[in-house]
Amino acid sequence: MTDTIIVKFTLDPSKEFSSRFRKNITIKEIRERLADVLEVKLEMIKLKNETGNLKDSLVLGDLSVTNTKVRIVVESKSIETTIIEKQVSKNIPTLDVITCHLSDNTEFLKKHVIVEIENKSCQKEWLGGYRHKLTGVEYHHADTQTKPRMRQVCNYSHFNYKIPLLFHRDTQTPYPLKHVTVSTVVSRGTQMPRNDIYISPSADKILTARPYQPFLSEPTFVKKVTIIQKTFRCLARKRKFLEIVKQERKRIEELKKQKLQIVINQALKERNILTNVVYPTTRGDFYQLYLMIGKWLKNEWDRISNLRTSPARKAKRCRLLEKEVSFLFDVEKHRISMKKEALKKEEMRFLEMSARPYTFKNSKGQITSVDDLNTQRARELKEVYSQLIKTDTMPSDRVDFLFTFKQLFTSKFTSYEFFSDLIALIDREIDLISIGMGEKDLKGVRARIEQLYLHFCHQTEFNAKAEKYRKPNLPKTVDALYLCNRCKKLLPPSKFPVHIRMRSYTKCKSCDWLHNIALDRADLSPFLKLLRKVQHKEMSQCCRTSVCFLLQQIGMGFLTNVIWHGQSAVSACQDLSRLQHVRWKTEVEWSPWNTILLTDQEAKCHESIANISAYYSKSFVGKIHRRHINARTHFDDLVKMDQDLRSSGAWQNIKDSGPYFHRSHADAFASQNEYDKF
Repeated sequence: MTDTIIVKFTLDPSKEFSSRFRKNITIKEIRERLADVLEVKLEMIKLKNETGNLKDSLVLGDLSVTNTKVRIVVESKSIETTIIEKQVSKNIPTLDVITCHLSDNTEFLKKHVIVEIENKSCQKEWLGGYRHKLTGVEYHHADTQTKPRMRQVCNYSHFNYKIPLLFHRDTQTPYPLKHVTVSTVVSRGTQMPRNDIYISPSADKILTARPYQPFLSEPTFVKKVTIIQKTFRCLARKRKFLEIVKQERKRIEELKKQKLQIVINQALKERNILTNVVYPTTRGDFYQLYLMIGKWLKNEWDRISNLRTSPARKAKRCRLLEKEVSFLFDVEKHRISMKKEALKKEEMRFLEMSARPYTFKNSKGQITSVDDLNTQRARELKEVYSQLIKTDTMPSDRVDFLFTFKQLFTSKFTSYEFFSDLIALIDREIDLISIGMGEKDLKGVRARIEQLYLHFCHQTEFNAKAEKYRKPNLPKTVDALYLCNRCKKLLPPSKFPVHIRMRSYTKCKSCDWLHNIALDRADLSPFLKLLRKVQHKEMSQCCRTSVCFLLQQIGMGFLTNVIWHGQSAVSACQDLSRLQHVRWKTEVEWSPWNTILLTDQEAKCHESIANISAYYSKSFVGKIHRRHINARTHFDDLVKMDQDLRSSGAWQNIKDSGPYFHRSHADAFASQNEYDKF
């Protein structure tokens, strides 16, 4: 503060501004700065004080020896050149200086403080805002009240230009800019009347320019502006109305498409039921066949029981028993053949998956495939297996392949534990082919070779990618195995059917399935599909409880048939293929005490309801609550199991590490069916 002096410039008695300068600055340098600020030439500025005009060589510190404030008058040397005060606030943030006298009541303390008032006014970057139509209150943007951002500038040193760093078209334009006028040729054709051409003037229009009239002098100016505003508002209102109509039509079309899709899905379900009965492939399809045989046997037994004579009834019942045995034999024979075919497909799928290259998305979002040595080895094993299972080859070609196959094992895979057995079987097949044995006689040897080769492909020391795709080994310890009371086998817990009220493992899944198709013949596949739908929806919404996954198909059957009476709560539809369990309260996770049985179309409507109590009647809501109380009473053990799993942390470990954690895996999970596994 001691090395500077505040200079107060006076343009006229009513216009002043202040600025700070160093003491050693000259009057000429002050004039140069004022010339830049006031945007006038240096020769037109004259400075003077009480003593007279100031010379350019004079130093500012000589004008004030004791004070830190100097007053200088700024005048123009020419009458034509005027100094405008607006240039000061435009180019520099000016300051004013006031002296504050501080004293207390005792008058012992008196102090003079110089206060500088800086004018930080600047040109705003954006102007405008909003005005409320009713109250008239104006709302401005935040940028209109903030100092403009300082834009970065790049010095173009070759031409002494300062270019702002902006990302637009000008960044590709070289400096300095060149303005070149180009006169392009434009061909135009006109037709004027002349001696040899007659042009009728009937369609001509004569336009006469009217005198220019300013808009403020127009008496009907406000009326015309009002008409324009009314027309524009009418147009905006019409556009908004048309947009609403368009959205409503779109919504109606989407609703029609949804209804049509529901009808198509139902038709496909019925078609699949018929085709699956005619061409059964999965365990659920065979359940349907056994169920049909059971219904046919019951009807025939009732018909035979109505016969009057006892010998006729006995003969008919013997014939009926023979027919039932023959039907069951044919169905079981077909099931075994389909099981073998499914096992072959599973082995082929294992080889195909292990032969696939590693595929992932790179940083650019493109698919990248990596084919390493392990993948190439797996592909070679797959090709060998494809040649091994061929049945339409000539005997000479088969012998050549067997010799090549034998040479492959003797040269590379001698460490295989069943190497000698495999080589002996290959030699045996070659000998049998050489003496002219037929295809039927060679099936046993070829099956054993194929089985040993698949066992070889599953070994990780020869196929490194087998570890990723093969099934996990079952526990071999006695503590993790349980005895089945029917077949007397020691099996892991995964081989036993479970439900919430069982206390011990008594009957394995295979024995339970045999008991069902032989005596009960109860079709549980619809309830399993209902359970899968619930699990699929809960996984897509990333549920945090284990209730729907602990519930089994037997529990789902009890929930559907006993508590909900096997029909929709709204339309009383009893077709299980059209029904599904959805959440009663959409914000609460699914459970037997938070569910409602509806059709597919009713379920979509129910999920879009925001307030259930206001939408449904009180009697309907009370009926649903009573069924929820019954379900909670019956599935009380399910609540305890869920609490134990969540409190112990076992459920969190399963959910975080399992393959079904992310909602993108929900579709793959829903496509898997336990009845598809033989």
